[in-house]
Amino acid sequence: MDDQPRVNVTENGPYEIDGLPLADYEGNSFGGQDTVYLCRCGGSSNKPFCDGTHLNNGFDGTEVADHGPQASRRDTYVGDGVTIYDDRSVCAHAGRCTDGLASVWKLGVEPWIDPHGASSTEIMEVVKQCPSGALTYTQVENGDPEETSSDSVLVPAPNGPYLVRGHVPVTSSDGEPYENREHVTLCRCGHSDNKPFCSGKHWDVDFQAGSGPVDQG
Repeated sequence: MDDQPRVNVTENGPYEIDGLPLADYEGNSFGGQDTVYLCRCGGSSNKPFCDGTHLNNGFDGTEVADHGPQASRRDTYVGDGVTIYDDRSVCAHAGRCTDGLASVWKLGVEPWIDPHGASSTEIMEVVKQCPSGALTYTQVENGDPEETSSDSVLVPAPNGPYLVRGHVPVTSSDGEPYENREHVTLCRCGHSDNKPFCSGKHWDVDFQAGSGPVDQG
């Protein structure tokens, strides 16, 4: 078996994390084990680790996310020197785009993306901040998304999803892999409409959880 870090989704249970470094939002490492189990139902008293609560709280972890390539789902917005790709199905609604460059990403307007609303440099810098990978870009006509390579790591976002970086394979509970992306966001509130990926439901349910383990404060 190779040593590549990986995330395995268990049926109606936690994420099995193999060989993937864990860090809090400030960059402090924690965990220190080859295999750990992270809460997926949102109810653990030992977040981000699983404590078995999913066995008693009626958690339904049924996975509904598309296993196909993002290219088959994304919308394309062609600007000057940059093309924006947008896959709404995996958006975690972090708001980095609308807060960061409202002249391009416009709430309540259709089409909601104006690729001519700012310079290509400004657009690319904001797209790079998208935690879910819903937004990507290319500078080549019909090109593949250009993504910055990162070291493999999993970071629990405060009151939000798990941020996974570094092309870490994610495999569903039936053994079928999802498309390998440079970064993804995995649901940890238990309420996503696109399990195992985050759909922003943590905002609706007022999910509360720190970034590191509970004994870290």
